[in-house]
Amino acid sequence: MKRIIICSIVLLLFVNFPAIAFQNKPGLSLEETFKIYVNAIHNSDIKTLFSTVTSKRDFYCISSKGELFKTLKEYYDIHSNRFKEENREMPVELIEVYEEKDFGYTIAVFHYKRKTQSGRKYNLDSYFTMIFHKEDGMWKAIADICTPIKEYFSEEDKNIEYDVNQAYVLNVIKNRRTVRKFKPTPVPEEHIMKILDSARFAPTAGNQQPWKFLVVRDRERLDRLKKEALLWYVESYEKRKKPADEEINSIKEKLGKILDDVLSAPVYIAVLVDSKAKYPDYVIYDGTLAVGNLMIAARALGYGTGFFTTFFPEDKMKKFFKIPDRYRLICFTPVGVPEKWPDTPPKKDLKELVVFESF
Repeated sequence: MKRIIICSIVLLLFVNFPAIAFQNKPGLSLEETFKIYVNAIHNSDIKTLFSTVTSKRDFYCISSKGELFKTLKEYYDIHSNRFKEENREMPVELIEVYEEKDFGYTIAVFHYKRKTQSGRKYNLDSYFTMIFHKEDGMWKAIADICTPIKEYFSEEDKNIEYDVNQAYVLNVIKNRRTVRKFKPTPVPEEHIMKILDSARFAPTAGNQQPWKFLVVRDRERLDRLKKEALLWYVESYEKRKKPADEEINSIKEKLGKILDDVLSAPVYIAVLVDSKAKYPDYVIYDGTLAVGNLMIAARALGYGTGFFTTFFPEDKMKKFFKIPDRYRLICFTPVGVPEKWPDTPPKKDLKELVVFESF
């Protein structure tokens, strides 16, 4: 059998041809058919694209996420949804064409690019191996296998790139929220320990690691804490303000509703630091940094948290939980699935906050 092998061809197909410039038909070479396929993608022309795809046998597609699709309908839906995307482009490098009488394949690099809402560009570079056979004298694809090469985000300055892991961490930090009402959904102990493991890797003075993490899951104990916290706050308010009975009753009602929500999570963590650590003047900083890690790790796993101190005074909490005197309370944070993720509150423009070199 005579073989026609075209290898190591590097052809950049950046041009969007008119939608009807190419149509699949008998007698075209495999490379010409592949160009029709690419042209159809550039023009979001699903009809022309499917003129290059089999209609007489099973079709297999492996996506960039490793998903296996076995039907033409699934393949159709993939492209139909992709073609609806705005600000999309996909330059293609054709690497190799292998063509025999009734069988062949193409290997190409597809550079998928899409502008995100934040203004950055999402990029996915992938190898696409497409397998073709002859069908009514035309080359028709019977399999489409995607192998991701690089997934990243880029800024306007094309030299600045962030891989998906870097972008994920930055997004988790931006999406952390203080949550004040939770669903009763349980938090697996494995997740609790993973969150606390992240907290213990926070920076610390002289590696002293002065932390203690008191984990509270007992609902009866938390309900008792709710009653006590209400009394603590009212007692403190009365000492400071000398309010009338009507005002006290109003405060009790409002605060009761707030505490119902704040103490609705399935898990709470009292972040403590040892005041007798090697560098006691720094334990507050160490503890606060640990809380930051804890909150980011919790958000990465889908949980809300909160840096709560107002309703949980240190001296009262020590007595309630029998915390040794040597420990100081940094905060009492819930960990749970939010009833609803709060919107992002207004943030100052970064330019207001940054000073380079000197004031």
